[in-house]
Amino acid sequence: MGLKIVIIGNNVAGTTLAKALRDADANVEIDILTDESTPYYPRPRLIDYLEGKVQEKDMLFYPPEWYDKNRVKLMLSSKVDKVDPNAKKIQTKGAWISYDKLVLATGSRSFVPPLKGLPKENVFTLRTMEDAKRVKETAAKSTHAIVIGGGLLGLESARGVCTAFPDLKVTILEYAEHLLMRQLDHEGATLLQEWIESTGAKVVTKAETEEILGNDRVTGVKLKEGRVIEGDMVIISAGTRSNMELARDAGLKVNKGIIVDSSLSTSVPDIFAIGDVTEFNGQVWAMIPPALDQARVAAKKILGQPGPDYAGTIPSNTLKVSGIDLTSVGMVRSAHEPPEPSFEEIRAISSDRKVYKKFVVKDGKMIGAILLGTKKEALKVTMMIKNGDDVGAIKGKLSDPAFTFS
Repeated sequence: MGLKIVIIGNNVAGTTLAKALRDADANVEIDILTDESTPYYPRPRLIDYLEGKVQEKDMLFYPPEWYDKNRVKLMLSSKVDKVDPNAKKIQTKGAWISYDKLVLATGSRSFVPPLKGLPKENVFTLRTMEDAKRVKETAAKSTHAIVIGGGLLGLESARGVCTAFPDLKVTILEYAEHLLMRQLDHEGATLLQEWIESTGAKVVTKAETEEILGNDRVTGVKLKEGRVIEGDMVIISAGTRSNMELARDAGLKVNKGIIVDSSLSTSVPDIFAIGDVTEFNGQVWAMIPPALDQARVAAKKILGQPGPDYAGTIPSNTLKVSGIDLTSVGMVRSAHEPPEPSFEEIRAISSDRKVYKKFVVKDGKMIGAILLGTKKEALKVTMMIKNGDDVGAIKGKLSDPAFTFS
C-alpha cells in the first residue's frame, strides 16, 4: 500500500487536495472525514438553492461514484473528536484511524456576535445545506427578514430570499459606514446600495445591532441607537471563525488560524493545514482562491514531489452581488485602511451610474482594482495585477468609463 493520508474536512480545500493527490499518485491511500452528511458541494451554491435555481440533488460538485472511481474513502457524519500526533492517529465515533500524513481542512464556522436575546427561534446563520433548508422553510412563511451583516454572504443571503419570495420584506443591517468594507470603497458601495434598494431590499448602514427581540420567537431587532426594526426571521452574517479546536487540543500552534509555513506544514511533523482554517504570514483569507492554491501546493509537499512553495494569494473575487457583477482584486484601499501617499486612485463612473471602475496604481503598476456592474475585463485586469504589469502608457485613459483594455 502507498502512503496513508487522512483529510479532515470535505470542503473545497479538502476535496481539491484529494483530487490533486490522486492525480499525482495512483497508489496513495486517501481518507476524507467530515461531520456533514453530504458529499462536497460549493458553498456559494447555497444561494442558488435558496433562490430555487438548483435542487438539493444537483448541489454535489462530483457525482457520488467519483469517490469510488478515484479510490477516495469518504466518511460522512464522522466528526473527529481527537488527534493524537504522537501515535499518528485520529479518533472518530470511538474508533481510531492511523495516518502517515494528516491534513486539517476543518474550515470555518459562522460567527454569531454575543447579542442580547439569543438564542431564539427563527434566527439563522447560513453555512451548510441544513442551514439553507431551514432558512428556505422559514422564509416561505415569514413577512419580514432582517439580515445582520452587509458583507458578501449577507448580501447574497438577502438576494436569495428576495428572489425566491418576492412578497418577503428584507432589511440589511450593516454596522460599518458602507457595504462590503473589504471589497469596496465608499463610492462603489454607494452605487451598489442604490442597485440593491432598486431590487426591493432596504439597506441601513451604521446600524449596530444590540438585541434580538421577542420571547421564544424573534419579533425584531433593536439597534444600539434605540431604533427597533420589526421582523419575524433573522439571518446573521457577521463573518467566520476558523475551526481550530482540534488543532489547539493536539498542541499545534494557532493564532487566528492554524499557523502554517510555505509548505502548508503546521508546527507538528506530518500534519498539514489548508483552507479557511489556516493562517499564513499572519493572514487568514477564508476565500476560495487561497483554498485552491493551498490544496495544490500541499499535494506536492505531502507526496515529497517537486513543486512551488506557497507564497500567499492576491485576494481576488469575481462574483455577482445582488445580481450585479463585482470584481475586487488586490489592494483596493477601502475606507478603513490608512491612506498611502504613494498610491494613486483613478476612478471612472458611467453616466447612468450602472458601471463603476477604480484602479489603484503605485510606481506605475496597477496593484488593485474594483469593477462594479461589468465583468468584461475582469480576467485581463486580474492578470495585470498578478503579473505586475506597467500601466504608465494607459494611465491617463483609466478615468474614461468607455476605455477598454486591448
